[in-house]
Amino acid sequence: MTKEQMLADLDYASQLAKDGANTPLLGGSIGLMWGILLTLILGYQYLILAQKISFPPETLAIAWIAYGVIGGTGSAILGRRIDRMPGANSVNNRVETYVWIMFVGAIVTTAIGSILNMLLGQGDQTVWNTVLVFAFAGQGMAYGIVAKLAKEKILHLASFASFAFSAVVFMMIHDPVIYLIGSIGAVITIILPNLILGAQSKSVTAQHG
Repeated sequence: MTKEQMLADLDYASQLAKDGANTPLLGGSIGLMWGILLTLILGYQYLILAQKISFPPETLAIAWIAYGVIGGTGSAILGRRIDRMPGANSVNNRVETYVWIMFVGAIVTTAIGSILNMLLGQGDQTVWNTVLVFAFAGQGMAYGIVAKLAKEKILHLASFASFAFSAVVFMMIHDPVIYLIGSIGAVITIILPNLILGAQSKSVTAQHG
């Protein structure tokens, strides 16, 4: 390796460090929005399946469609605002964005497979319930990757909590109470961590305002 190549590699490594070091994650507002939506819809699904309210089960399909539309629209609006914030193009924030995009792709694929399975008459409600298991497990993995990169302790805790909720949901896979557990899990693993991340991003914006 020539001296010039060594200097180029060192310069590249230095630039990567500058891009990632001490750059707060800016996606807290998007995570908070999804956490609130998920808490509400999982709570609603529990009330329907446990027959705590008399609304017809068919309303669940409408509720989930609304969840996707509202969440997708909100993500687009908040994403454009985040793109204008200092540090939006840092390594940490770019990786966080791609990790969660892949997470969504995995969960959507699992959900579609579960729906098709039930439509073909091969499964029942339990098949759909497994989506919640995969969602918490996938969320734990996504949090873990981002936490390691960004050195965010709160995301390490959220990752461990997500894995724990995945195990609990799997253990009670046949019981509608898993949706109540999932609703509580959304508060603990999504809303609370993202409130903290949101506060951090506001602090950065104020410093650069």
